[in-house]
Amino acid sequence: MMITSFMLMALLIFDFAVSTPMEMPAEPAAAQVANQNFIPVEGGSLKAKMDAAVRLGRASARSGKYWTGYQFNVKPGITVDVEWQGKKGERSSTEKYETRNLGIFFLREDESDKITRVEVYNLERQHDFNGYPVYWLGRATNDESFARLKELIDRDATEKVGERATMALAIHDDSRIGQMLESIVRNSTAERIRKSAVFWLGQTEGETMFLSELVRNDQESTEIRKQAAFAIGVSQDAQALTALQNLYSQVSNREVKKQVIFGAFVNNKNSDAAVDFLIQIAEKETDRETRKQAIFWLGQKAGQRSLEVLGQTVERTDEDTEVQKQAVFAISQRKKDESVPMLVKLAKTHPKPEVRKQALFWLGQVDDERALELFKEILSK
Repeated sequence: MMITSFMLMALLIFDFAVSTPMEMPAEPAAAQVANQNFIPVEGGSLKAKMDAAVRLGRASARSGKYWTGYQFNVKPGITVDVEWQGKKGERSSTEKYETRNLGIFFLREDESDKITRVEVYNLERQHDFNGYPVYWLGRATNDESFARLKELIDRDATEKVGERATMALAIHDDSRIGQMLESIVRNSTAERIRKSAVFWLGQTEGETMFLSELVRNDQESTEIRKQAAFAIGVSQDAQALTALQNLYSQVSNREVKKQVIFGAFVNNKNSDAAVDFLIQIAEKETDRETRKQAIFWLGQKAGQRSLEVLGQTVERTDEDTEVQKQAVFAISQRKKDESVPMLVKLAKTHPKPEVRKQALFWLGQVDDERALELFKEILSK
């Protein structure tokens, strides 16, 4: 398992991010919407417009499917669906800018009027909407938007639509978001929806205590507890790492403890304290699998102190062999100038054949002259 694939799986849960706001040039939202070829719908409220759009869709959508959409008040610091053009003309995604002009879109079936898909799109980009017509409802108030989204969250049987509706609700600019997300966690029976709400509570100010209660709750599902630990780790709370350190000693579930460790790794508020925490677990934890988890993430932390601990772990003669093999792997993930000399030494001198074999294996994965020389030396004997 390489760090790149693990981090993509763990961190890119959604196709959006919360980032430090940076201004970017943008046309007024109305002008951007006008360029989308949406079909405007009139009405005195969002519900009235929605009802009118449904009537139009039923009567006019040749494909049998159509979208309804509206603009909403976006939480500062949110980045959704951004594209930029690099110096060489390439186009790629970026999370450097906040997006202020967002719309929520619902894909409907004309016969059943059932919403089968919910998307949040950047109105400053073009989308083809699968070729289906889009009926545009203008800007909704927060209360109007919440009523629509909460209805979907409460009634969605498949969880997919409700999960996306929860995300859309969470990125509104409104002081009530935390309370609404907590209510979803307490009252929903749909695991995916609850996990989405827990994640976004980590992006909502003042929710570390609620998330900590979830982590500690032995009656809660393991997946929700793990998601709460992750949410604390990626939060902007200055006390997040302290909360995770306290939780580690308060929970007994191995999988939850491992996620607390990961939460400490991804937390970027106090890197030195996070390294101290990982080192403490790597050196003192008695559970093998939990120690291996701490050693793995310690290997991803740059710095001489973390590298020294990995080296000490693998060199101790009375150390657990499986833990040492994990330390070898963690060393292999460092930069080549750090990892290759240590791996060569281990491959040559370590007293345990399992550890030497592990070092040789990871040397075989790097393109480095020092590793090649070692293999030449071995084969010439």
